[in-house]
Parts: sequence; C-alpha cells; structure tokens
Amino acid sequence: MSVDLLAIVGPVVKAVAPEIVKKINSALNPTDLEKALKAGAKSADEWDNKQSYEQHLFYHCDDKQTRELLDQFFKDTGVQEELQKPFTEKTTPNLQVLIKIFHKIKSEKPNLEFHDKSIEHWLKKFVDAYFEHTNTYLKFQIAKSDYLKQLLGYFDGVEFVGIKVKTKEEEKFAKLPQIFVMPNVVEQVEVRASTGLKLNLDLALEETANQQRQENLLWEQQSSGKKFSAKELLKESIRNKFVVLGEPGIGKTTLMSYFALMLAKQQTEKLGLSADLELLPILIRIRDLGKAPTKNLLEYVRIFANSIHVKELPKGFFEHWLDDGRALILLDGLDEIAKPGDRHEFVKIIHSFLGQYSQNRAIITSRPAGYNRGFFGTDEFPHYQLEKFDDSQIDLFIQQWYNSRLPNNPEKAQERQESLKKALATQERIKLLARNPLLLTIIALIHRYDAHLPRQRHKLYEQAVDTLLINWDVNKDIESWKLNYIKLDDIKRLMERLAYWIHSQGESSDKEGGTLIDRDELITQLSQYIGECNYQVQKHQAQEEAKRLVDHITERCGLLNEQGQDRYAFVHKTFQEYLAGEEIRDRQSGDFNEVLNHIRDYLHNSHWREVLLLLIAQQNPKNSKKIIEAILQQETPYEEWLHRNLLFAGTCLAEDLKLSDGKLITDILQKLVELEVSNSQSVGKKVKSQVFQILCNLNETRFQAQALERLKASADLDKGRLREYRAALGEQQEVLAELLGLLKDESQSVRNSAGFALGNLGNASPQVVEALLGLLKDESEIVRYFAAQALGNLSNASPQVVEALLGLLKDKSEIVRNSAADALGKLGNASPQVVEALLGLLKDETPIVRYFAASALGKLGKNSSNVTATVAEWISQHQDSEYVGNGIDALWNLVVTEE
Repeated sequence: MSVDLLAIVGPVVKAVAPEIVKKINSALNPTDLEKALKAGAKSADEWDNKQSYEQHLFYHCDDKQTRELLDQFFKDTGVQEELQKPFTEKTTPNLQVLIKIFHKIKSEKPNLEFHDKSIEHWLKKFVDAYFEHTNTYLKFQIAKSDYLKQLLGYFDGVEFVGIKVKTKEEEKFAKLPQIFVMPNVVEQVEVRASTGLKLNLDLALEETANQQRQENLLWEQQSSGKKFSAKELLKESIRNKFVVLGEPGIGKTTLMSYFALMLAKQQTEKLGLSADLELLPILIRIRDLGKAPTKNLLEYVRIFANSIHVKELPKGFFEHWLDDGRALILLDGLDEIAKPGDRHEFVKIIHSFLGQYSQNRAIITSRPAGYNRGFFGTDEFPHYQLEKFDDSQIDLFIQQWYNSRLPNNPEKAQERQESLKKALATQERIKLLARNPLLLTIIALIHRYDAHLPRQRHKLYEQAVDTLLINWDVNKDIESWKLNYIKLDDIKRLMERLAYWIHSQGESSDKEGGTLIDRDELITQLSQYIGECNYQVQKHQAQEEAKRLVDHITERCGLLNEQGQDRYAFVHKTFQEYLAGEEIRDRQSGDFNEVLNHIRDYLHNSHWREVLLLLIAQQNPKNSKKIIEAILQQETPYEEWLHRNLLFAGTCLAEDLKLSDGKLITDILQKLVELEVSNSQSVGKKVKSQVFQILCNLNETRFQAQALERLKASADLDKGRLREYRAALGEQQEVLAELLGLLKDESQSVRNSAGFALGNLGNASPQVVEALLGLLKDESEIVRYFAAQALGNLSNASPQVVEALLGLLKDKSEIVRNSAADALGKLGNASPQVVEALLGLLKDETPIVRYFAASALGKLGKNSSNVTATVAEWISQHQDSEYVGNGIDALWNLVVTEE
C-alpha cells in the first residue's frame, strides 16, 4: 500500500532534531537540522516513487507502522551518532552502519516485509541529501556569523552628520546602545467615515493629491489605541507586518538600526521576544534602494551585504532564512522616495516581496507627510505612531549621553547631566523642543561642546532650523525634486518672511503648535515672495513654485506640517517665533526704528513676547541700551503695581543680553532686589514670583555675580530665601554642604527646613540621597515626613530609596505614611512590590492615608495597563469591603483622568 512518507517523517524529525543539535554542540539551529533530515527523506522518497509499487520500501506498511519504524530508527543511539558525523568529523554518516541498524529494527517486526536492495538505495539517497544539506546549512551559519559581525560594525554607531553643531572630530560618533532610549508608540485605530474613500493600493495609484489629504485628515481625526514601549512592537502587533509613522527627527531610522543591532547581537529579549528566537535582520534603507541599479529587493540586499564587507555569501543564503520565516525585514524611510509616482512603484515592489515571504516579520517606516494611507491596508498592516519623548525619556537620554561621553570621569558626567537637566527645567521652550530626539541630540551636542546651553537661545534655534531646513536631508544624500526658480540658500529667507506673516495673522493657544494657515493663503504669500526674489518669474510660475516649495518643506524638511485638510503650521511654535524675529532683524539693517516700533506695539503682548526676546538678545551693546531704556520708559497701564516694564527688562538680562552700561544694569538689579525684599502690600505674590524666577535665571549669564552680590547685601532678605538664590546663582555646592550639616542640628525645625530645602534643590547626588535616607529614621515624625517628601521630589527611584519608602508605609505616624505613599507615586516605580504595598494601604484606618495611596496608584498607572488591571482586580475582591471606595478612587485616577 502507498504511504505519505513526508507527512509521517515531519513530526518524527521535529522531535529528534533538538536532541541531535544538543549533542553536537553546534551553532546549527534545530530548524536547520530538521530541514536537512526532511530533505534526506524527500530525496529518498523521490527515488522510491520511481520504483515499481512492489519495490517501494514501505509498500507493506501502513501509516502507523511506518511512523513507528521511522521513530524507532531515528531515535536509535547508533543512528544519532552517525547523523552527528557531518558536524563532528566532517564526513557522511556510515551507510553500512545505518543499513545494519535498519535490518535490526526490521527483524523485530517479522510481520513486515522489505526489499533489501530498497533499504540500501533508500538510505543511500537519504544520507547523500542529508550530508549535502547539513554541509550547506553549516556554510550558512558561518556566513551568518560574518554577516552579523559586519552588521554590528555598520549599525553600532550613530554619526552626527547633518547636525549643524561645532563638535570635536572624535565626538561626531557615538555607540548606539550607549545612548539609545526606547520611544513609545501609539496604535492607530482606524475610524471608518462615510467619505466614500477606499484605503487600498488600487486607489492609491489613481488618487489625486486632494483625496490623499482627505485620507490623512481622516486618520488624524481617528481615536488612538493602546500606548506602549516600542520594544514591545514585535510582540504586541496583532500581525507580523506593520507600519511605523513618525515626524522628522522622531527616531524612526535609529529605532530600525537598534532592532537590527539587537538581532545582530542575538539579544532578542531586548525586543520583547524569546531569548532563543533566531531572526536574521534584513534592513533596507529605501532611499538607497531607490538609487541602486536593481529594484529587486533580494538582489539589493546582496549588494548591500557586499558593500559592508561581508564575505561572499553562499547561494541561497537570504532565501534560506526568508523561506523559513526566520527574518525580520526592516524597510526604513518609504517617504524618502521623493517622487510620488516612484513611491507608488516601490509600494508595489514591497507588497510583492512581503507576499512572497509572508511568514516573516516586517516593519515599514515613513514620515506621515510622505505616506499615503492606501499604501498598506490596515487589516493586514497595523499602523503605529512614534511618540515624542516624555520627561523620563529625556532624563534617561541625558544620563546615557554623558555617561558615554565621559566614561572615565563619572563625577564630571554627573555634573554635566545635572547642568543640562537644570537648563531644560528652567527653559520651557527648549524643553518642548527636547521632546524630539533629533533636536534633543542637537541640544546635547551644544551642551557637551560649550559645557552649558547658550543663554542666547537664538543660537540653539538657528542650528536646529538649519539642521531641519538645509543640512539633514542634504547630508543623507536624498535627491528631492528640484525647485525651478529658488535656490537652497533662499529657502531660509523665504521661511523668515513667511513666519513673520503667519505670526502677524493671530495667536495660537497651543504652546507647541504654530498658527494655522490655509493652504491657499500659504501659496499666495510664498508666490509673492518668490516673485520678489526673482523678478523674471511670471505670476503663474511663482505659484507653481510655491506649491512645490510647500511640498518640499512639509515632506522633506518637516519645518511645516499639514494639520488637518489644507491647513498648515510650523511644526513647533518656537520656530515660528525665531524666524519671525529674524525677519524683523533683517529689516533692522535698514532702519533700527523697526525694532523700536515692534517693542512699542507689542511689548506686553504674550503672542509676541518670545519674538521680541529673541530679537533683543541679538543686539549689539549700543542698541541694547536703547531698547532697554525704551522698555523702561514705555507707558504701561498699572505699572506702579504690576512692574511689567521692569520685569521684562530683567527677563532680557536673563537672555544674557549684550549690555555694557553698568549704571543701567545696576539700576535694574537693585529695583528687582527691592521688590523681592519689600514688605509692602502693594507688591503682590505674582510679582515676587516673577522676580524670583528672573533673578534665578541670571545663572550662567554675565549678570550672575552682580545679582548675587546685591542679594547678599540686602539685610532684609530671609536666610532661607537667600540660600535658594545662592544655590541657583553658582553656590549650590556651598549651600549643599550647609544643608547637609543642618540635618544633624539638635532643633527639629532646623532639620525639617534642611530636608525640605534639599528636596527643592533638585540635587540627587549619592551624598544627598544617603543623608535623606538617614533622616527617614529621625525620631521626629515631622522630620521623617519632610525627608520622604524630599526623596519624592528628587526623582531618584533607586532600589534603596524605594525599599526605604516601602518600609515607611508601615510607620506609626499617619502623616509619614501619607508622605511615603505620595513619594512612591512621584517616583514612578510601578513594580509589583510597590503596587501591592499601596493596595494594602487602601485599607489603612486613616481616610487621608487611603486617599494618598489611591492618588499614588493613579500616578503609577499612567503608563502601565498592568497597574490598572491590578487595581480593578483588587476592587472585585473587596466589593463588600468598607474600603472599596478607595480602590474605585484609584481606578478613577487611572482611567478617567487619561481621557
């Protein structure tokens, strides 16, 4: 009778392969050995099928008997020893030994008949094919090792090309794993709208630009799905192929490089996958593919491997991994194919390739502006959006940045970290920019080179704008379509004029987003500017050039973003403000009254505040004096109570203004100090708060020492307040030493104040943390309360701090338990141990303690679905408890406040 040998042999060799691999201690994967065994069986079976039915080896066996015989044969110790020989001795298995073992097994089954010649020929075919394939697969493993080694060298580093920052030659490169911070992603959940649009490839090939903008708008209005770390992408995605979208500089290419690097290092667990999973990374930069002589993806991958000095790969190397579904295909930068028609063609190529090797995981990245929602259907390709960095990710980047840049000087690295964190904390506009990883890298490079961020923020903004607008894509050698009438050098000037016009149109309540402008208005303005730049351009030519320029700035540079159908804005309000200030400065070269007129018209207009500050900061000493005098003399309503002119002048000093008039500087500083120490009822708290902020912001400016001298000279200034000023204006170490000494004072109130002050200083050095941990054991409950608060404010979530605060949750004092719970919530450690302890605190006998426990759980769960689920489970288990309401309060904090 006939049997389906390949169907029978599959489960047998699948069970045997891992055992043999374990014994030979080879780099060969069990899957490869299984394939070799199957290949041997297939070759033997093909020979067998060419014989007459009566001569088929298993002619007298049914499926069950064949399975039992093969199972016994392959599990035989002698057979397995022979199967190991291609690895241990580089020879074929001994055919005669295998024949002898087969006869021995056959003799134990007298009711089965076999032709002796068939046994010999069948095993001969099996052995030859098995040896051929194991030999090939061993070559593949050797080639793979070299391929991964070369990938490590290629993807292991980050070169800061395209970033317009003056750096030392040796610092233009960094090891990717040392500075990489894993971003978050948000799943994009499609909302079907009754627009009549179909999101499929056929439509994408035919649609008009207007239809594409409508589709993009539809997606922008959709609800967002689950948010999670990008390291979980390969595990979280409901499909094995998906699209990752992200704005310019958000880290798409870096993320793909990191994925390739972790696979090359065989550290799959860092990507949320099993540690024993073997995946071959295949990373394709689509811009490079677009310039390659071939558009065949496999051929391109082979060319790429050769370009990074991989030794000649054996034939069928990439197909081997792809056929098995053991590759991760990374297709980076679909938007970097500039021409829309070419981009459609590449989408077809990608669809075909991924369809051919459908068992493999694949990630496609693109900027939203260069992506069409019809390229890849969401049913098959889930879509995710890369998120900007949050505070914890910014802090982690800064920590890793300086630890990698100053590996032999940890104290200096810590000092630089604290300096940069402080600079971001005190300059909100720069902190908002730092949420973009590219701009954060620019900021870090500037800080590394200068040891501080420039107080004159316009210098930082200039480098950021030039990087986005001019240098970034140029250094990546991306060929955008050519503009016909304007040059690359003209674009920034056009953007300055555009920014000023847009800024003049009205305010934006969004701290980050620029003012929204209709596309038609945008085209009209740019057409006018282009015509003024080139008098030979006809009106219709200028209009077409303006359309091309908008597409270029939106898709390639990312300085403008489409925010809704036919509505545009600068990607960040700061860039709009900076460029608007540059436009005024360009006009100033002809008439300085242009600057004074803007100050007269917009001095206390919040919409123009940043524009004026950036403009004033660039003036020479002579003009600076004129401007400050004009500000102080401005007729401003209620100035005797609000002091807005003086406060604005002080803010200009904090921009490190070039001002050499000593008397004018002294006058401003003295009046600010007088407001600080004034006991008059006519000086409000808001004014004093502004004064404190301005004087502290004079740190690292040319006015720092003089301001501190004036503060110290004031007999009416409270000692605690003076200590805060000293810490902000260059004497933090001296203040730190004083406070650490005061922690040992006999007076409880002194220890309280010192602990509280340490928390406010923001210095989380080991010395400070150790001192505060010691204070948690103080005999005074008030001291313990303030010490716990201080630790929460320092954001140091080390195991020692968390353990100490957990112990404090059992303190006999309710106010101490409050403070410990609140501190744990601020630290953000959502470990099972912390969550369990806070859940236990929901049953505390004191209502206020239960309130703080619920509040802390709410803070911990903002980025953790596990905490939410744990709290919900706790509620279900305590439904009849008098404390269930506290659990519901915690659930409210977790769920409702996120909406």
